[in-house]
Amino acid sequence: MSILVKHDGVGMAEADHRIANNLASLSGVIRFQRNAISKSGKTFTTEQVCMLLDDIDARIEVTAQLHKLLAQAVNGNGVNLGDFLEEISDMISTLNPEGKMQLTVDNACDGCIDPRHALHAGLITAELLTNASKYAHPAGLLVKVNVRVETADDGSFAVEVTDDGVGFPENFDPSTDGGLGFQLMRALANELNAELQFEHDSLGVRARLVKPKRHLAS
Repeated sequence: MSILVKHDGVGMAEADHRIANNLASLSGVIRFQRNAISKSGKTFTTEQVCMLLDDIDARIEVTAQLHKLLAQAVNGNGVNLGDFLEEISDMISTLNPEGKMQLTVDNACDGCIDPRHALHAGLITAELLTNASKYAHPAGLLVKVNVRVETADDGSFAVEVTDDGVGFPENFDPSTDGGLGFQLMRALANELNAELQFEHDSLGVRARLVKPKRHLAS
């Protein structure tokens, strides 16, 4: 991988360190998935295995997109979360059948955030977009999805993903229910020390990932 190095950017050692850390995070996600599948004791069809591999492929692409942005950065301070999630959203939308998702992104990000935080937010966003494409309209109708991203100078950020689908099933609690995808999103949000909130009704689902401002050591 080619890393752009400038006098005001990160050096090769720091770049390698970031890559190692983010690949370790990705490895942890895959292990989480593997352990959850092992514990379930389920037998998977060929189609289900292909879907699992597609999910892993998407997570690898998320990590690759992160490092593409880091390689282009000149300030060495991190990654613009809005630009990153725009790239991810476009990537996820291309993985779906043409015409199935109408996607808009509102990017209200000027500053940069920690790359590890961006990776976690990116993986959660990719999962939310994938869920919307699969489940928002079971009949296969076009799903309209909006992604809104906001960051602040204090390190806080918020990511909101909204769809116009049928909502969650009756009595479904996104804070405790759901399969591997929801378990993974909750685990990633917990590692971020962020809140993953859901609002839902028959007109759609609104998911919001909120990372509070960082606390300075006294």
